[in-house]
Amino acid sequence: MSTDAIVLLKQEHKELLRLFKAYRAADSGDPAVRADLAQHIVHDLTIHSYLVDEVLHPMVAALLSDPSHPALQGFQDHQAIDRLCEEVAQRGPTDPGFESGMAALLSAAVQQMEREERDWFPQLRAALPRKVLQEIGLRLLAVRETAPRHPPGPVSGAAQGAPG
Repeated sequence: MSTDAIVLLKQEHKELLRLFKAYRAADSGDPAVRADLAQHIVHDLTIHSYLVDEVLHPMVAALLSDPSHPALQGFQDHQAIDRLCEEVAQRGPTDPGFESGMAALLSAAVQQMEREERDWFPQLRAALPRKVLQEIGLRLLAVRETAPRHPPGPVSGAAQGAPG
């Protein structure tokens, strides 16, 4: 298994896209299945956002020390994703806004991942040596074990007990 930070994050993106596809394919007549998948998506997106915003970006910023460096300009924090995760986590699958919240979350997450892979990751790859990206990847793996599993806001019973 590679410890390269970019490889690890792309693997997370791939797993998230698999979950999104499963959610979209799940029968809307079975709210329990969709709720379980939504819970898993919120869980994984919360961890992913934390790792990028609180570990990867600060480490890259410290290494590059130039706030105008293109590799830092390509970064976009995950605040919108975090907010949508929180909104979805506060709703149950029978809530009238649940499906629209999930649709907004999936759309925003896909757009964010596409931007990262198209724009930001190549900038990081060009700016940092492979050994440094591997060291950052090791840090991501270590922090992943203790990263938040739920959005920062209040969590309803519908979203508690997310997979760990």
